Amino acid sequence: MSPQLLLYVEGETEEEFARKILFPHFAAEGLICHGPILAANSVRGGRVARGGLRAYAPVKKDVENLLKQYHNPNFRFTTMLDLYGLPADFPGKSQLSASDTGANKAAAVADAWKKDIPDRRFIPFVFSYEFEALVLANPDSLRVACPGADKGVADLKADIAGLDPEEINDSTQTAPSKRIIRHIDGYDKILAGLSAIKETGLDEIRRRCPHFDGWLSELENLSGA
Repeated sequence: MSPQLLLYVEGETEEEFARKILFPHFAAEGLICHGPILAANSVRGGRVARGGLRAYAPVKKDVENLLKQYHNPNFRFTTMLDLYGLPADFPGKSQLSASDTGANKAAAVADAWKKDIPDRRFIPFVFSYEFEALVLANPDSLRVACPGADKGVADLKADIAGLDPEEINDSTQTAPSKRIIRHIDGYDKILAGLSAIKETGLDEIRRRCPHFDGWLSELENLSGA
């Protein structure tokens, strides 16, 4: 039986990215995909409110419930959340070293989360630092996604010169999405962001974003497990 993959995502941007880009890619790798499911912001009396991540407790309860619901041992359950803006009570977040790399911080949170929900089918992933790092893997792609933004793209490239996309950090002024919005008027995270990623292509994004590439490789390898 083919492996089955359930994706749990932070917001609408990741939801569309999963549906339009990741699912076709995984299908070609022999994986059956389900979802994506938006992360919970509250779980009360069996009712789940989704979107707008606020705290860890609702997420933990939601993930545990979903793991019970999708109890088939052939299922694998993975996530796409941003390290930037992640609630402070997430496993491992309070122990992060400010001097560590973004990729190491994101991996540490994912490892701590895995230990807190010790189901072998659970494969958590956290972006370093934000989904928009994938867009910044190739800022020139925004020229296609945002026609007329040539000057903004040039300014954005100067702003991030010499920085690895996954190390563009998590302050409210310098996170990937904040830098893009600052330089590109009218930037739409879903429409322009996905258009830019399609223009660049997964192969180039993976080359520029090794933390993201490692997660994709782990999931691709499920088809041969």
